[in-house]
Amino acid sequence: MKYLFGYVTINKSELKFKEYYSYKGYYCGLCKTLKSKYSNKSRMTLNYDMTFLILLLSSLYEPENKIYNERCMVHPGKKQLIIQNEISEYAASLNIILSYYNLLDNWQDDKDYKSLLILKSLSKEYNRAEKKLSEKTKIIREKLHNISELEKNNTDDIDKVSNEFGYLMEEIFLYRKDNWEKNLRKIGFYLGKFIYLLDAYEDMEKDRQNNSYNPFNLMKTDNKEQYAKDLLMLNLSFLSEEIEKLPLIQDKGIIDNIIYSGILTKLDKKEQKI
Repeated sequence: MKYLFGYVTINKSELKFKEYYSYKGYYCGLCKTLKSKYSNKSRMTLNYDMTFLILLLSSLYEPENKIYNERCMVHPGKKQLIIQNEISEYAASLNIILSYYNLLDNWQDDKDYKSLLILKSLSKEYNRAEKKLSEKTKIIREKLHNISELEKNNTDDIDKVSNEFGYLMEEIFLYRKDNWEKNLRKIGFYLGKFIYLLDAYEDMEKDRQNNSYNPFNLMKTDNKEQYAKDLLMLNLSFLSEEIEKLPLIQDKGIIDNIIYSGILTKLDKKEQKI
């Protein structure tokens, strides 16, 4: 089961310039953290999904930010805003761990030699990240295994298989055990479940043609597309309800953009194809 990258993103056209500038600042901060805490090559694992994690946890806990401007290889001509804090380090470690298992899955399932080469090159970085987050790594590995087994067994229990990715995301969003633990676990769970379901929804036709596993295609209902969409919107409503329970002020506009607009762009693209 591949980790589902690329769903938790902004809708740039609906962000204010200042909000987009801040969002990029956290993203670039994660990139710089990967380089400084792990290695230059670890930045190849960078993705926008972990930026949302940093945004939400930073808005909730308001850690002290290190803010500066700096050039990089991608932007050599103009200095970029960099925003880093302790949560950037947490997200960087998770970024390494999740990317490692995604590459491992690519190799085991598809015998992708490019993934194998990158996997081997990141082994030291993974070992360091695993030591920092050993308990979370254990749970992530367990949930990915459970998903893989359910998919191999061709389960038609869509809640059972999507819940496992929800449980995985629970651990990722639980930055510390405090008064917000229950809320953060629910946010992680509903977001993880939504991501799994959205990925399956997107791939219904492709998986049907390739005879690949897809829980929606196994359902015994006349209108599978509508059922899938209703289930997605239900989980999104649960997710937004939990986020609204948190006292978020800092960067709330960016967080709302991601939840109410950004992650729905994939759903919109899918509907346009139907």
